[in-house]
Amino acid sequence: MGTKTNQHTFKVFLFLAGLLAISNHSYGTELIELNRVVAKVNERVVTWGEIENAMTLLNFTDQEKKLRANQFVDGKVDRLLSIAAFGEKGMQIPTSYIEQEYNKRLIRDFNGDRKLFRDTLRSKGLSQLEYRKEIEEEIIYSHMLSTRRRLKEEISPEKVELYYEKNADKYKTEAMVQLGEIAFSQIAGEPETVLLQQAHQVIKEIKGGLSFKDAASQNGQSPFREKSGDWGVMVSEREIRSKEIKKEAFSLKEGEISKPFIVNILERKPDGTVGSSGKIAVYILQAIKVTKSGRKPLDEVRPLIEKTLASEIEAKSHRQWLSRLKRDAYVRVTLPK
Repeated sequence: MGTKTNQHTFKVFLFLAGLLAISNHSYGTELIELNRVVAKVNERVVTWGEIENAMTLLNFTDQEKKLRANQFVDGKVDRLLSIAAFGEKGMQIPTSYIEQEYNKRLIRDFNGDRKLFRDTLRSKGLSQLEYRKEIEEEIIYSHMLSTRRRLKEEISPEKVELYYEKNADKYKTEAMVQLGEIAFSQIAGEPETVLLQQAHQVIKEIKGGLSFKDAASQNGQSPFREKSGDWGVMVSEREIRSKEIKKEAFSLKEGEISKPFIVNILERKPDGTVGSSGKIAVYILQAIKVTKSGRKPLDEVRPLIEKTLASEIEAKSHRQWLSRLKRDAYVRVTLPK
């Protein structure tokens, strides 16, 4: 009896050993790769699994992972250096603050559904404790960034004006026009001569004293007819698809009315592209309002320039600060080839 039991136990042992060997053979390389230490900041390590998981969540391809891995590791190193500096200052984040942020995210991102929340964390390979740790690190990192921000008062008016002059192209304004239109379309396949006759008759009435608005509300098939032909908005050249309308619209002075002209009607094709429909229409345009191209005034863009300059100074200061931290800390990076 004892011999049979020993033989059975031995067979089970061999079976388990075989499974273990197969497991190591099939998955050993992957496990080693995932757990490989790619960076070390003082005593804190960063594994390839952490970096790859972050890129996987962004749906990166294998090629993108190879190209961007270094950036992700640098970002993680910067974060760990900031957290270390926070600790060296003897500062702490109250547990109640972390718990408050934790609950806020639970409601904001998961509508308070704790099961969905746990399932999502499980899919990311995170425990709730690890997630709280992530939140704490994010709070610390944001705090350390905010302490390095430059106030708007530090940006002098002279710097703003100099930036405005050196970057004039950034603040260019396009020429724009607000149009009114009268359009005669081919309802029953009318030839262009008939459409042109109708349009010229309207022009004659306008010259005789009929206002463009009244003429637009009484004639043609424009979709803007009920609004007296008024497009209602200012548009730039790039916003007008029809080359015929674009050319005519930006040749008019404010208040001027065009002669009747032929427009090739465009349509959206089944593949999503826009092309000629094979139909025409005859248009009459009025330039209701015209603004010429130029440059936005400095006072209008001053807050934007101040924000840009502050960001540039902040980024430079942050890089210098991180360089000092790296110089004083032990940092080692070894990405997989």
